[in-house]
Amino acid sequence: MTTVNKKQKRRLKKAKLLRKVLKRTLRNKAILKKVKVLFKNTKKLILQYANNKNEELKNTINEKLRELYKELDKAVSKGVIHKNESARKKSRITTLFNKFN
Repeated sequence: MTTVNKKQKRRLKKAKLLRKVLKRTLRNKAILKKVKVLFKNTKKLILQYANNKNEELKNTINEKLRELYKELDKAVSKGVIHKNESARKKSRITTLFNKFN
């Protein structure tokens, strides 16, 4: 049976904390990337809809908006972004869509 002294415990704890930070960082970056891409794609679709009013495109935009809202809410629940940032993004994209609707 081996005994672990205080210095070794500290070193092991630091290593574990570092692993946790790296894991969370990767998760956070993935979530942020997904939100940014969804936001950009939805905005692009809305601008296309402004030029060419099409019911099919409108339905696609509504689906994308639902997906974007879901991802924003997920990011807030995971602590990746602040709830006010999420609300601001939702408001801006909805306002843009309603302007051309």
